[in-house]
Amino acid sequence: MGVLSQYIERAVSEGGAGIATVQVSLIRPVSEAVRPPRALWVPFPLGRPLGPPNRPDVQIDVLRQTLGLVDQPAAPALVDYPDIIEDDIPDEEGWSCPVIFPTAEPHTESDSLKAQLRRETQLLRPWFDEGLRRRGRTTVGTSGKGPDSIGEMLGVLVNFSADADMEVPDGYAHPMPQLLRYLTADIRAFYFEAATSKPGVPFPSPEDLEEWFFLETMVGDVFYQVRERLVSADILVLLANGLEDDEIDSLLVLMAGTTAQTADEVVRKPGISRDLLKVSVEDFYADLVGRFARSIVPIAMRDRRRERIRQAKVS
Repeated sequence: MGVLSQYIERAVSEGGAGIATVQVSLIRPVSEAVRPPRALWVPFPLGRPLGPPNRPDVQIDVLRQTLGLVDQPAAPALVDYPDIIEDDIPDEEGWSCPVIFPTAEPHTESDSLKAQLRRETQLLRPWFDEGLRRRGRTTVGTSGKGPDSIGEMLGVLVNFSADADMEVPDGYAHPMPQLLRYLTADIRAFYFEAATSKPGVPFPSPEDLEEWFFLETMVGDVFYQVRERLVSADILVLLANGLEDDEIDSLLVLMAGTTAQTADEVVRKPGISRDLLKVSVEDFYADLVGRFARSIVPIAMRDRRRERIRQAKVS
C-alpha cells in the first residue's frame, strides 16, 4: 500500500491521480523502507490495525489521527501512535493448536521431508474440511489449484528450498519464482483455516496463528528455507552490481550487518540455479529486487525465529 500511495499522489501529468493518501502501518521497518507519503504506525498485533476489540474509543481515535495526517505535506511522514493500550487476553481465552504434530528428527533428504509434510497436512485436513463445510468457501486457490493439491504445492516448495528447482507442474497460473508467493499464500490459508476450525476451541489471535505456523510446524521451517534461498540470490546479484553491505541490507529489509555476515558464504557456496539468478538480475534492473523473499515470511516472525535460535544456543 505504501508503494501504491506514492503513485496515487503523483501529479496527473506524471501518470498519477494527484490525490493525497494516508495509511495505517503495522510493521514499522517495512514502512521505513517503503517511505509512504503519510502513515500512522500503531503498536497493535497483526490483524488489529485499529486496536483491540470492544474498544471503540481507541478505534475511533486511530481513525481520527490517521485521517488527520492528510493535512500534512508528503514528507514522507511516519507518525507513531502512543503505545498506551492494554490488551491482555485472559488465561481462560488462551488458544492452542487443535492438532499435536508427531515429533520427528530433522532430515535433509527431500523425500523424507515431503513425507513428513504430507503427514502434517493429513492431520489438519479433517479440520480444514469442517471449516469449509461451515463457511462454504476457502481462500485456497490463488496459485491456480485448490486444497486437493496442497501436497503438490509443498513438494514444489521443498524442491526449491533444496536446490532452487524452478520447474512448475502443469496447471499453475504463474511461472517461478513468482509462483512461490501464491503457493505460500495458499498453504498458509490451508493451515490457518484448518487450525481455526476445530469446534469448541477459542478463536486464536493473528499473532497466535503466525507464531504457531512459523515456529511450531514443519512447513514453517520450509518457508524459512525458501526465503533464505531467495535472499541468497538477491544478495549475490546486489554484490555483483557493486552495492555496499549496508545498501543491500536496506534494499532487502534485512537487519543491519546481515549482508556482511553472510556475503562470504553466499559467494563461496551460493547454491543458486542459473534460472533463479537470471530472474533476480532482471528484478534488480526493474527495481523490484527482493519482492518475492519479503512476501514469504513476515518480518516479525523472521526476527522471532532468529531470537529463538539465539536463545537455544545460549542455553
